[in-house]
Amino acid sequence: MARSLTRTIVTFAGTAVAIVAVWTLFLRLVDVSPFVAKTPADVWNYLFTEAEAAANRSAITANLVRTLIDASYGFVLGLSLAAVISLVFYFSRTVESMFVPAVTAMHAVPMVTVGPILVLIFGRGALGTAVVGAAIVVVPALLTMLHGIRSTPRTDLDMVTAFGGSRAAAFFKVSLPHAIPTWFTAAKVAVTTSVVGALLAEWLATGEGLGGQMLRDANEFQFARLWSSVVVLTVVCVVVYQLVSVAEDAVGSRLRAAR
Repeated sequence: MARSLTRTIVTFAGTAVAIVAVWTLFLRLVDVSPFVAKTPADVWNYLFTEAEAAANRSAITANLVRTLIDASYGFVLGLSLAAVISLVFYFSRTVESMFVPAVTAMHAVPMVTVGPILVLIFGRGALGTAVVGAAIVVVPALLTMLHGIRSTPRTDLDMVTAFGGSRAAAFFKVSLPHAIPTWFTAAKVAVTTSVVGALLAEWLATGEGLGGQMLRDANEFQFARLWSSVVVLTVVCVVVYQLVSVAEDAVGSRLRAAR
């Protein structure tokens, strides 16, 4: 556990350095007005050194909390749907062959066009936000989870069958434990996609959170606040991603110990 936490901290530090380096290099290479394109130093000043830094941090934090709550709706609903549907597909190849092509094709439709329809159907409240987020999360998570349970070694499944075990027993004793790392991969992907869903819902429906604020900032030319919001949200996403990785290592260690 300590080794996993240390690796997470090192990974996070390396990610931060890489982002700052690429960000700085990009601004040096492109010809963008400093009024629009803010440097890491500009963001640091906005958040920590200028006279209104405390108020700036407070405003961004309040919107960040709203966005994370909205993202959690899509994260939970999307992963839950993906888990349930993957189980249905696992136990019925016919259903899988009928719906997987259609589900994959539907994911190719831009959510910017589908989002307004979902908002009209489910409203501008928590349910609509959850549905928009889940619509972005569910397909990648579903395909990843299904791949995990489908990739169980056939010899392990045959052994359960040879000892009189049912298909359900083979799933819970072999396929599901084998798929746990892949399901955690789906969860890590869903961390970022659920945030995208929350931002989209805030742009299209609620006008709250960082999504609504960033849209207003762009229209009001508040580019320092806009860039700062993006940076804060990126850092939080990286942190949550790494926390899921720590949980994955902890669960994996327990599973290996149980074997």
